[in-house]
Amino acid sequence: MIVSTENIVLFNFIMSLLMLGVILTTQIVNYPLFLCVIKSNFKKYHSTYVNKISLIVMPIMLLELVLSILLLSIIQNLSSIIILLSIMLIFLSTIFLQVPVHQKLENGYNNQSINYLINTNWIRTLLWAIKSTASYNLVKGLL
Repeated sequence: MIVSTENIVLFNFIMSLLMLGVILTTQIVNYPLFLCVIKSNFKKYHSTYVNKISLIVMPIMLLELVLSILLLSIIQNLSSIIILLSIMLIFLSTIFLQVPVHQKLENGYNNQSINYLINTNWIRTLLWAIKSTASYNLVKGLL
């Protein structure tokens, strides 16, 4: 199999759209449902959620980072820069905003923490939308 620039650009676009779908589902469905979980069951629910979503999200995020670096090394344009900056900011938001809240929620239900998680997760939602748009622009430029 030949790995061409076109294949890398297309694969990046697919991964961006996949993660945009995941983050939109997380933002609109999963995180707000945290507010509806019975408090006595919250720790188990949250722990199960984090373990399962991490199995899906972390490998794709790491792949996105590698693809973004590869893209910028192949195509030096504004879209490639935006793609790399977006994924870097997504990682920073995840590490410094969302992960600490999830760690706090390991201790149990906390309405204020859940709302903070919902509010700060808009950052990643917006960044994945920007990354997906820039990825689309790269695809469009190759067609």
